[in-house]
Amino acid sequence: MKKIFICIVLFSLSMHVNAQVKTVRAQAAIINDLLSDRINNLLPQLMKQHNLDCWVMITREYNEDPIVKTFLPAEWLSARRTTMLVFYNNPVTGKLEKYAVARYAVGKEIKAAWDVDTTPDQWEALTNLIVKLNPNKIAINVSKDFGHADGLDHSNYEELVSHLSKPMQAKLVSAEPLAVAWLETRT
Repeated sequence: MKKIFICIVLFSLSMHVNAQVKTVRAQAAIINDLLSDRINNLLPQLMKQHNLDCWVMITREYNEDPIVKTFLPAEWLSARRTTMLVFYNNPVTGKLEKYAVARYAVGKEIKAAWDVDTTPDQWEALTNLIVKLNPNKIAINVSKDFGHADGLDHSNYEELVSHLSKPMQAKLVSAEPLAVAWLETRT
């Protein structure tokens, strides 16, 4: 009986040893596919549910907003320089518009929306985009109750406010309910 038990255990262990683990590159492809699905299907629903038509996230290298990190491709360890993401649920087309006000696209889903030659100042480029979109509300990651929804640092907040007109400043709201819903919703 002991020999049979040992054989079963050894056979079971050999099955686990032969199990294949995907390469890091293959794992990244799966993660990026899931992220694409979340951005294109989940995010518009959550924005509509929380009555937010524009979500602006600003983060900088080495001090990443916890929410922005969940939008980065699997191959990225962190944000690069100052990264500005803008998601706009267009009420006319019904489509989610995705912008990276940065010199580079953020993965395959969020295209670069900053032409440095035309507008050398990144903050001006962000302001121009927000004015063009003219959202009803501009959700930003500030929160008194949830640290993971409070990723907009004070310096970037001040910079944002200083570039927005008074009417646009009045549209700033906390993205807290959207940020929490984004993190807590499984796909």
